[in-house]
Amino acid sequence: MSKTRFLNYLLLFLFTACSNGSGISNAEIPNDLMDRWVGTWNVEVTLRKSALVPEEMNLKGTQTVKWILNKTFLQTTQSLDGGAFKKLSLTRYEPNEGVFLFWDFDSNGSFPMGITYGKWDQSKGKIVLSGEYLGATGEGVVQFGGDDKVEVTFTVRSEEGTVLLDLEASSEKSD
Repeated sequence: MSKTRFLNYLLLFLFTACSNGSGISNAEIPNDLMDRWVGTWNVEVTLRKSALVPEEMNLKGTQTVKWILNKTFLQTTQSLDGGAFKKLSLTRYEPNEGVFLFWDFDSNGSFPMGITYGKWDQSKGKIVLSGEYLGATGEGVVQFGGDDKVEVTFTVRSEEGTVLLDLEASSEKSD
């Protein structure tokens, strides 16, 4: 797989994670939590220089999150960089495992090359992220702030420990 396709896949997940949150400190069950994610969000992402990102980048865009398929999935549609980059994402909570699952597809043809998991920590108001992507591993946090803001940090490393992707993202609900 090319570095560009790998980077696109990881970015897609992270944009989705960044949008999926709002005021969840009082949420006790995942469906209540997910209800609060529905809406329109402004997103800003900073990609630090790494093995897959030759120089630091800042991206901005918007996304819309809604329930689909009898409220079993959240669907996110996103437009970044003035519409040059578009994506579709699905998020589901798996009650048997107690985790959020994230899948992402983009206008460049990228599709899931692994699963990103999120474990909700209600006491800390955050989702702890982990994932495996064709030998690379990712770790991060989705941290919620109030009713309409969320921040994401996520780092992906190769099997040898090389940082492939290092990012910070923030989003703010606009509706």
